[in-house]
Amino acid sequence: MYNEKGLNIKALRAHAASGKPLGDFHGGTAISKDELLYLPCDVLIPAAIGGVITEGNADKLQCKFVVEAANGPTTPGGDAILRDKGIILLPDIYTNGGGVTVSFFEWVQNLQNFKWEEDDVNRKLDRKMTDAFSKIWAIHKEKNVPLRVAAFVKALQEVTRAEIHRGFD
Repeated sequence: MYNEKGLNIKALRAHAASGKPLGDFHGGTAISKDELLYLPCDVLIPAAIGGVITEGNADKLQCKFVVEAANGPTTPGGDAILRDKGIILLPDIYTNGGGVTVSFFEWVQNLQNFKWEEDDVNRKLDRKMTDAFSKIWAIHKEKNVPLRVAAFVKALQEVTRAEIHRGFD
């Protein structure tokens, strides 16, 4: 669904809740997934399936940023084209970390038979994600590598640190 002036989300949600097909919504026009991918925008968030941004379509994207909310939405070839175009990509290894972190928080609460307030969870999550991003960004800048590579470098550093801490060398 698309409306160049913006969608009335409240009306769209009410329409969907009434059980009517989204294609019948009068506040926008139904468009294909390819049309959606190629619309000019600041941030594109592929959030449903993997392999959406490929070497066959990445050159047509008109965004400034890609935030990968799905698992593996960008193929290696698509990733290279985005880099060549100067489109900043925040990789799934980082963006999906929020859900994994909250799952960890739930596990900790269950172990302690304790319930944190939602504000506490959000505050803890914000701190973890902000700290992780800062570390990834620093590697990105220091080593002049894409954010995906910086995220992998940081992950490997953490795994190595944990293995050494456990006595492995």
